[in-house]
Amino acid sequence: MRARHQRPSTKAELLRLKHELQVSREGLELLEHKRDSLMAEGLGLLKRAKPARLELTQAWQRIQTEWHKAQQRLAVEKMKQLAMQLEPLPPIGGTANEAETRRWMSVEIAAYFCTPPKPEPLGSITEVDICVEQVRGWTAQLLPALVELMNMETNIRRIAVALKQCHRKVNALTEVIIPELEQEKTRIEQNLEEKEREAIFQVKLLKARLL
Repeated sequence: MRARHQRPSTKAELLRLKHELQVSREGLELLEHKRDSLMAEGLGLLKRAKPARLELTQAWQRIQTEWHKAQQRLAVEKMKQLAMQLEPLPPIGGTANEAETRRWMSVEIAAYFCTPPKPEPLGSITEVDICVEQVRGWTAQLLPALVELMNMETNIRRIAVALKQCHRKVNALTEVIIPELEQEKTRIEQNLEEKEREAIFQVKLLKARLL
């Protein structure tokens, strides 16, 4: 348990304490609004991410099935040799696909994007089976949805971290800081009232002696 420092029982200190209480309550109100906003945004992203992940998983399973078929028609080593001759696709966040980031409620929101790349043919019709090119095309078409899901799941994790921090601050204000300030305010008010009663008594006593 941390040691508490008692403030001097003066009117100036009481005014300062009332100001601290007002600032703490206003801060608590802002933090509660931030917590509610983070919670609403996080739940909204979760609601969108779940069906998106399911849809992408199904699409990816289809691609994997067709990829296994393609491997049976064309050796993997041969596909690697042909792929090495192609220009690499532009990376996400590169020259063609700039990554955009923004801050919201002190959270850095991931907002990467990409357009579906148009892969060059891996080889001629005599070298490459049509199934291989279909798999490459489906994978390219799936990239924007994968990036969008990455954005959502990254932001869900970041919002969860910010929400936890916000919740700790709210608890600190409601359970520790504000109660201690209120208790200290009550103590100073009681001490000032007691001093005022003593001063009135001393004045009355002095008047009685003079009379």
